[in-house]
Amino acid sequence: RSRKYLGEPEPDAMKFGQKLLQMRIPDWAQFYIDYQELKYILKSHLSNPEHSEGEEDEEKGPRPKAEVPDLKVKNLSGMQKCGKNQPLRDLGAMSQAFFTMLEDEINVAEAFYKTQLQSIQAQLNKAKIIYHNINDNNTQQPARIKALNALAHHLIHDIQMLVSFVELNRIAVRKITKKYSKRTKQPVEKTVVREVERLRTFMHALDLYRLRDEAEQFLMKQSKFAYRHAYTAVV
Repeated sequence: RSRKYLGEPEPDAMKFGQKLLQMRIPDWAQFYIDYQELKYILKSHLSNPEHSEGEEDEEKGPRPKAEVPDLKVKNLSGMQKCGKNQPLRDLGAMSQAFFTMLEDEINVAEAFYKTQLQSIQAQLNKAKIIYHNINDNNTQQPARIKALNALAHHLIHDIQMLVSFVELNRIAVRKITKKYSKRTKQPVEKTVVREVERLRTFMHALDLYRLRDEAEQFLMKQSKFAYRHAYTAVV
């Protein structure tokens, strides 16, 4: 697969906001952390606020409401919340708007990650049942074996896309909090990232990496079975 789907950094000097727009999966665009808008909020307390450089994001569709524990990172600023897209020249108001939006964006990414992870696990479990039914019955069903092999490869592809998703969002959280610390001279970057890592599973994605190993092992087993069946059929 290309870098676009693996979430690998590219060797050029492209800014991360532009890289995120280029590398994200189009069908999942509304679930990525809105790095460009968060960067705009950070710039908005300047005397002449301008939108962040690079492409403007397309209009987002409806997004799920996350059923996850409260991060409370917004409490770091301790200021009154201000509306999105307002030119916030007051540092305190900007901080509150920034952390409120950051928490909302993180929650959306987390909810989507969990939904996709559960879906892939369910598909893998289903594929294993089909495999055992074919194998145990020792039936000669070329069409079913071919379909199962295609399903196994499709699962690997879906997992690779989800790995790309979590890696790009993980980088976005770290980079945008670093920008906040640098711009405001408030060293909260490590505190915020540590809290997000503690409460949001996509930041480590251990379940996803375990699922990837499980799916790769299944694909290997299924490929060997398909090869043996093809060889037996020929002989």
